[in-house]
Amino acid sequence: MAREAAEPAGAGKLSAATVRKLRQPFGAEHLRWKIQTRVNEGQADPLALVVVYVDARSVAAHLDDAVPGAWHTEYRAPPVTVGLPALECRLTVCGVTRSDVGTVEPGSKAGSDTKDLYSDALKRAAVQFGVGAFLYRFPQVQARVEKSGATWYITREAGAELRVLTRMVLAGEATLSRFQALRVRGYAPGGVAEVAEMGGAVVAAEGPPPIGEERGRKMQELLTRSLAHSEWRGEAVTDYATFVLGFAVESLADLTEAEARAVYGAARVLVPGEAPPIRAASD
Repeated sequence: MAREAAEPAGAGKLSAATVRKLRQPFGAEHLRWKIQTRVNEGQADPLALVVVYVDARSVAAHLDDAVPGAWHTEYRAPPVTVGLPALECRLTVCGVTRSDVGTVEPGSKAGSDTKDLYSDALKRAAVQFGVGAFLYRFPQVQARVEKSGATWYITREAGAELRVLTRMVLAGEATLSRFQALRVRGYAPGGVAEVAEMGGAVVAAEGPPPIGEERGRKMQELLTRSLAHSEWRGEAVTDYATFVLGFAVESLADLTEAEARAVYGAARVLVPGEAPPIRAASD
């Protein structure tokens, strides 16, 4: 729902220049991807529909940059609610008020539903002014996912390709290459170079938590002892991890639980006789 409230006498008008500022795309560093649909756990190579989004803090910062001191919000229960919990945000920008309703599915974390309601309501109201409208340029995407504990995450490799996709869409590319870990719909085949040739800065992707510095040091010791009896003797353990995992590893502390086990498990195969138990790498 969207409506425009009556303006008080003398209120400022939204100029065309201000509207253009509001509609400007966010920087790629503010964009995130999340899993939108339930994952079919029966798949041998699980895929899930993923969508791009911005958080409410980025929306507020964008408003501060575009119209500093000229916007404010009011929240209230919507006049009509059906089904999920809902909250109406009345966003006023340069004297013009527009509103929309945020909703949220009840979650498992205490207190998160209220915060999510306010965030969703603000983001939806901001769209009425064109904030975040550029997100509709993005195609529907299926990405490879993995499970850690009870939670599904986008894989590290798919996350890297999603970041490339983000930069390309923001740059206005008309066509996209075939992404190795993605099924991209809505773009003509062919076009830009393969993902590996794109270059650009890599931002840490959301995913399973890393093992951390302390366990990274322990794993460094275990790998050093194991590789000392193999053809990898004298080589950096991060080089061996890169070889096993297929992507650049700068620090063992950045590896996830599954990645650390995969690297150490592969190293044990190289060692004749007895080796330290794999569980030591994750104690």
